Amino acid sequence: MNNQPKIEAFKSFYQQGKDLYNAGDVVSARDSFIKAAELANDISVTSTSYEVRMEYHKTATKILEFVKKSCVKNPPKPITPKGDDSEKTPEIKAEPKSTISFADVAGLEDVKDQIRFKVIEPMNNPELAEIYQIEPGAKILLYGPPGTGKTFIARAIAGEVDAAFYAINCQDLISKYMGDSSKKLDELFDAAQQNERAIIFFDEFDSVASKRGDGSDGVDAEMARFVATFLTKVDGFKKSETNKMLLLIAATNRPWTIDSAMLRGGRFDTHIYVGVPDQEAREFLVNKVLAKLPLEEDVNLSRLASVLEGYGGGDITAICNKIKTNAYMRSIKSGKVQNITREDCNLVLVSSHNMISSEDLEKFEKFRMNGSID
Repeated sequence: MNNQPKIEAFKSFYQQGKDLYNAGDVVSARDSFIKAAELANDISVTSTSYEVRMEYHKTATKILEFVKKSCVKNPPKPITPKGDDSEKTPEIKAEPKSTISFADVAGLEDVKDQIRFKVIEPMNNPELAEIYQIEPGAKILLYGPPGTGKTFIARAIAGEVDAAFYAINCQDLISKYMGDSSKKLDELFDAAQQNERAIIFFDEFDSVASKRGDGSDGVDAEMARFVATFLTKVDGFKKSETNKMLLLIAATNRPWTIDSAMLRGGRFDTHIYVGVPDQEAREFLVNKVLAKLPLEEDVNLSRLASVLEGYGGGDITAICNKIKTNAYMRSIKSGKVQNITREDCNLVLVSSHNMISSEDLEKFEKFRMNGSID
C-alpha cells in the first residue's frame, strides 16, 4: 500500500503543530499534533514494512504523550499534602520473585550459554571467577524480532540466580519536567542496591536510546537529557555493601537505531541475538499448549510446529491457544468434550499472519554479522 500521501500529510501536520506550539498557540497546536498522531498510527497499521510500522507506532505514542503533558492551557496543579511542595511519585518495587527458569525457555541454547558464562557461573563459582577477575553482573543488550521471548529470557535469568527483578518500560522514565527522569533513575538504582542480587530490565530500549537529531522539540529534548543521565548512572554505578550483583538488561526490536554511545565497552557491550525458534523449540512450544489436550488422531503436532517456521515464540503460543479455544467453544455448545481437529488448526492458520518478514530477519542477520544494516 502506498502510504506516501499520508506520510506527507503527517509531516505537514506535525510541523504545523511545532510552529503553533513555539508561537504560544497551545490549543491549535494540540489539534495539529493529534491529527499528526492519527496519521502516524494509520501509517503504522497499514505499512508492510516492520521497521516503518514500529517507527510510526512509536512516533504516534510520543506525540500523544507530548500533547497530554504539554498541550494544555493552565494545567491544574497537583494536590499535595500541606507542607509538601513536591509531587509524589509511585514507589519503585521489584516484581514478585520469578519462578521461571531456563528449563521453561524453548530452544535458544546459544543464548542460554552466553548468559550462563556471563552471569550465572560467576555467581555459582565465585572462586574461579575471582581468579580470572570476572565480576558477577553485566550490561546486556537482547535484540531480535518482536515476540521471540526477550522479556521471558530476562525473567528466566532472574529465576536462575534468585534475583530481584525490576521491569521498566523506558517510555515510563521520560517526563517533560527537567530533572524528573534523573530522579526516577536515582530511585530505580537505589531500590536495586537494597537487594543482594538484582536485575533491571529496560524494555523498548530504542525508544530512548536511539540516534537523535538536534533535540529541539520538547519530547526529543527530554529524551536527550534522559540519555545523558542514564549514561552517567551506568558509568558511575558502584555496588553497595548490600548488593553483590547488579545485572542491567536492555531489550530492543531495532538495535540498528541505538546510539553507539550506549553500546561501547563498559556499557551495553554484550549483544545477544534472540532469533525465531527452530523446529525443536517450536515443538516445545506447541506441545506445551496442546500435547495434554484431547486431540484427533490425525492432528500432528510436529507438523504444526513445522508449518509455524519463522513465527516468534509468542505468536506460536497465541496460535495454539486459539486452536484449543475453537474446540473449547464447540464443547460448550455441544455439552460434550470435543477433540481438537485438523480443521481447528487450519482455520487458525489461515487467519494468522506472521508479523516477522524475511526482510526483517535479513536485517537482524546483517546487524548480527556487521553491527549495522548499512
